[in-house]
Amino acid sequence: MHNIRQHIREFILLLLGWLLLVYSSNLMTLTRFNEKSIRTVHINSGALGLINFLLFYGCLRWIATPFFEKRHRTRRLVSVLFIIPAFTLLKYGFVKLFFEQDLLYRGHQIVNRQKVHVYTSLGEYFISALWNNVIIVIAAFSFRLFVLWLQEEKRRAALQQQQIQAESGFLKMQLNSHFLINSLNSIYSLALMGSPEVVRANKTLTHLLSYMVHQPSDISYRAPIREEISYLQDFVTLQRLRTGYNEGIVFSLPAILPDKAIAPLLLVPFVENAFKHGVSNRPGKPVTITIVCDEQQLSFSVHNYISGQQRDKTGGIGLDNVRKRLQLLYPGRHQLDIRDTGKEYFINLAINW
Repeated sequence: MHNIRQHIREFILLLLGWLLLVYSSNLMTLTRFNEKSIRTVHINSGALGLINFLLFYGCLRWIATPFFEKRHRTRRLVSVLFIIPAFTLLKYGFVKLFFEQDLLYRGHQIVNRQKVHVYTSLGEYFISALWNNVIIVIAAFSFRLFVLWLQEEKRRAALQQQQIQAESGFLKMQLNSHFLINSLNSIYSLALMGSPEVVRANKTLTHLLSYMVHQPSDISYRAPIREEISYLQDFVTLQRLRTGYNEGIVFSLPAILPDKAIAPLLLVPFVENAFKHGVSNRPGKPVTITIVCDEQQLSFSVHNYISGQQRDKTGGIGLDNVRKRLQLLYPGRHQLDIRDTGKEYFINLAINW
């Protein structure tokens, strides 16, 4: 039942498109607008146009479609050799029966001093209409080929989207696992020191994990910028609890945030990197995080002094992954500048909404 409705809908849409095309093309070729010329347009576009459409649709539905599906190709091509002359004869009979004076009559000539009416013969009409039908059949094959091309492009786009989705999800999973390990290490450090802030740090981590878990895997999803910044604030709070130096972290935010959205978990790797490899327990050398955003752009910067201790060999994983995520999520709409002087580390990210 569903297939029948789909075929009926396809037939009606193609018919309307066909009539619109033939009527507009015939009207554009008119040099005079009078009753006779308008009647001729209606005959060629409406009456004969319907027969031409039946040839087009029948060839499209039962010949071209199976042909490109590689079903009995030889049989389909042979059937074309019968259908074209059959429709040519059908049109001649239709015109002869209903529109002989309009389309076949060519005036008169004097033969033996008698006026003889001259009409287009079957052979003459057959030759002219035959080429017209050949063009219609070629149009049916071309249209089917065009539809197949569109379907193939759609399939390729869907596969590419799935690939991007899978790659983005894999990169986000790596970022999340990397972040979780570092956060657990921070809480473990508090526990070793016997800090009473362990409970508070655990609650903050719970909030962070809840936010991470509830983010959809859809690559097109964007989280409100307010939620993403709140997530960053919880992360900074966790680091402050770990170090015990509030002055070692400077976090600057705009007073009013625009009603915009951003890919979730995109900014935290930069902040995590600053705490992992920077100095956050010296008020004179703080980790500085600055966010400026308006209706057009988000500007995000992180600056930290580099710790003299040996760096974690896996420290580059987060930044490498976030670079790839930016390329997937904001192609041509972001600018990332990273500068390492050996003593200081600067990250500047600009994203156009």
